[in-house]
Amino acid sequence: MAEPERISRSRRTEPRGRERMAVRAGRVRIAISSVGALSGFLVESVHAYRLVFAVYLAIALGFQWAIARKLYLGFPRALVMGLVDMLFLCFTVHLLGSVSTVLPLIYVATPVLYATTTTRRRLSMTVATVGVLGYAVIVALELLEVVPYAPAIRGAAQPDVAFAVISVVMVALCAFATSALTSNLFAQLERANVRLSDLSQHDELTSLYNRRYVMARLSDELARLVRQPSSLTVAMVDLDGFKRVNDEVGHDAGDEVLRSVASALLAATRKADVVARYGGDEFVVLLPNTDPDGARSVGARILDHAREAARRVCPSIPVSASIGTTVARPGDDPAELLRRVDEQLYTAKRAGGDRLVAG
Repeated sequence: MAEPERISRSRRTEPRGRERMAVRAGRVRIAISSVGALSGFLVESVHAYRLVFAVYLAIALGFQWAIARKLYLGFPRALVMGLVDMLFLCFTVHLLGSVSTVLPLIYVATPVLYATTTTRRRLSMTVATVGVLGYAVIVALELLEVVPYAPAIRGAAQPDVAFAVISVVMVALCAFATSALTSNLFAQLERANVRLSDLSQHDELTSLYNRRYVMARLSDELARLVRQPSSLTVAMVDLDGFKRVNDEVGHDAGDEVLRSVASALLAATRKADVVARYGGDEFVVLLPNTDPDGARSVGARILDHAREAARRVCPSIPVSASIGTTVARPGDDPAELLRRVDEQLYTAKRAGGDRLVAG
């Protein structure tokens, strides 16, 4: 089966790691703004600026509440918060000395933080650009004596022009370089994690979903039925005559039959259905929002498609499918549901195969 078919039937789930990191970053933001607000009351030199710290704390608490409620997530929220963080950082650097403190190093760390929480290079580079431009403007205004240098530090000496220019250049180079590098690294890591998750949910031979995934998905579907009453039919498919293919033609031919039948099952079902290899030559199909009549229609297509798919690969040995189906009932758990559908499957097998038995 072609790789694009498998990917198109995958149920993607967005990684949650970025949101967890956003929550942790928000806690750090709240801690910093709380210390600043407290300093506005305790330290006389920053007393006049306490309102700025209080506003930043209020914004930080608001965004943390939004994250906790899963509101305004994604790129817009991260971009707005990144710009707010950088403006606050510019203000703090100005208070304590744009060149004579280690605070400019935060200009390097902040874009890295946003790269880890979004893995979007555009966002981290935007945050880095705003930070560098803000820093350059502060240094320029201080050199031109438009604003005082380090107003929160008594007796702070104005730096010379050469040192200030070097400081701006170094901050710019480090901020942009670390932003680009970290964004690329975390994007690669996220792609690798998605790929690993995909592999853990799929059968290596057929590229269908595997047993682990279908069991988890079946639990989810049963839970959904409790919240939103509807119908769920489960079908179990077992190939008739498959052992002869392995014994008489070889396991390579058997593998090709399984791949061909897997493609046939996908062709016979809807995109909303879940098709999985349960083990050996057994398959499980979950049919959400499907009543017994609909399941019989799907089953008839599966019988025809499976028979034809096996014939194309191994015309000398007849291979067909036996199918058992059952409809989920209130109180069913995955084990009970599969036990019941397995009984219907073996009823079909004992009756000669190449048929569907519903229960």
